[in-house]
Amino acid sequence: MKITKEMTVYKVVSEYPHLKEIFIESGFKSITDPIKFNTVAKVISLENACRMKDVDPAAFLEKLNNAVGGGYDKSAEMERHIDIDKSRADKIAAIVHKFFDGADKTLLQKKYDTIAPVTAAEFAYAEQLISDAGVPDSKFENEIGGIISLFRSSLESSAIPVLPAGHPVSTYIRENAEILKLTAEVRKELETITPDRENLLRLYKKLKDVNLHFIRKETQLFPYLEKKGFDKPTTVMWSLHDRIRKGIKDSITALEHGRLDEFLKIQESLPEEIDGMTFKEEKILFPTALMMLSEDEWKLIRSNEKELDYCLIGQPEEWGGSIQAAGTDLNGFVNLGEGILSFEQLNAVFSHLPFDISFVDENDRVKFYNAAPNRIFPRSPDVIGREVKYCHPPKSVATVMEILDSFRNGGKDKAEFWLTLHGRFLHIRYFAVRNAGGGYMGTLEVMQDATEVRQLEGSRTLLSWE
Repeated sequence: MKITKEMTVYKVVSEYPHLKEIFIESGFKSITDPIKFNTVAKVISLENACRMKDVDPAAFLEKLNNAVGGGYDKSAEMERHIDIDKSRADKIAAIVHKFFDGADKTLLQKKYDTIAPVTAAEFAYAEQLISDAGVPDSKFENEIGGIISLFRSSLESSAIPVLPAGHPVSTYIRENAEILKLTAEVRKELETITPDRENLLRLYKKLKDVNLHFIRKETQLFPYLEKKGFDKPTTVMWSLHDRIRKGIKDSITALEHGRLDEFLKIQESLPEEIDGMTFKEEKILFPTALMMLSEDEWKLIRSNEKELDYCLIGQPEEWGGSIQAAGTDLNGFVNLGEGILSFEQLNAVFSHLPFDISFVDENDRVKFYNAAPNRIFPRSPDVIGREVKYCHPPKSVATVMEILDSFRNGGKDKAEFWLTLHGRFLHIRYFAVRNAGGGYMGTLEVMQDATEVRQLEGSRTLLSWE
């Protein structure tokens, strides 16, 4: 059944009880009131309910239909690339569902004991099954620690095979070792009677490089997993990345301004969250990814690492050789209507533009970005073909999709934003790209560091090299 705006809240939730969590997450908290649910909810349409709560109806309907219709397509795709016993994964998913429902931990432990040990791949597949059933990502984000603690005895025994130096996973593990050394130093300092503020500030400024580790996961590893039906790292891990990024930033700010109480409050969870991320990677994400991706895919990931930086380590050893994308003809030419350029010339022109551009096609997939040497935000070739909703932090996805839908429907042709980041003034614009007949072809994003431009005054009409 396709959910439409005319349907009543009561009909939708009665038909698909698991969607209740999405209603609550979106602000419809009165749905938990039995009296209101059995009266008001029976007569109010989804459209009117959204209007009352100032919720975008189109985005909300899409979320509901994805939770229903999107169903098991992703987990079914994932199943093609992973060697697991599906019946065991179903049992794991059932335990996690009961955990979300607040079941007694002792009872859940007994159920777990009947299927232990659980492999990393089984756990990852079960996580995807639960998501496909409509459980919102916020549930995972908020409860992932408790879930992992339930399965920890199994996951701790999960081992990554010995990999050659330079393999992407080998590099991630090297970085994790350095990250764990820093969090251990943070804990040691915090255990002293009078923590040294300058030492803590030094440690956290080094921990900022964790962002480089996260960026490589988000822009290189996640796209390959998404293509094979495993999108939980993208939608859940990215949110956890953002939480850690914010914690590190807030820790540095608090230390720089001498707000020790504020800093110590953040430390109640931050070191554990950082260490917990390395556990999730090495005990769940990486073992599952190694099972799902081919050696050629890992070689492509490695070859594209040259676009990005490493976290707390130097340049890794070479591995995998040079990979040339199939079908590329660098000796060919492109007729652009107003001129003809070779592929080499065209690439050079795009690379020298004084701003970042990205193009998303009519199916909301990234098709192109320019490889400018000083991009404002880093990109990796692995982003090509990726759904654009996976290329942004989860908190920004609704805005991005609203822009694309407005362009696609012909309602708007341009959207723009500006902000100051790290002392630089950034101007970001989105343009609807249409063919000669007005048909929607996609969206062009143009991002410019306009700091110097914004400061210009008067005029310059003569050549100057200053």
